[in-house]
Amino acid sequence: MSAQKQKTSKKKEIQRVMIVVPKPRNIVGDTETVVSVNGEMYQIMYDRPIEVPENVAEVIENSRRLQEEIAIITEREILKAGKPSFADM
Repeated sequence: MSAQKQKTSKKKEIQRVMIVVPKPRNIVGDTETVVSVNGEMYQIMYDRPIEVPENVAEVIENSRRLQEEIAIITEREILKAGKPSFADM
């Protein structure tokens, strides 16, 4: 039984970082977001500092970058020359 206790006491110490998740402009009414990493769910309030494990902060940062890229690509495609506007359709 002491071998079992030694295994559990050797768990890695999880590094935590402070983050703030800004509320996206297109979200109305919600006050938090949900992030899932390796089966663990984290409910994180917008615009509030919170300490989370590094892997959760990495997922949030990757999501933010992808949202920025999508917005840039969408804007570029909408403003592309030669495309009909909604008024022309």
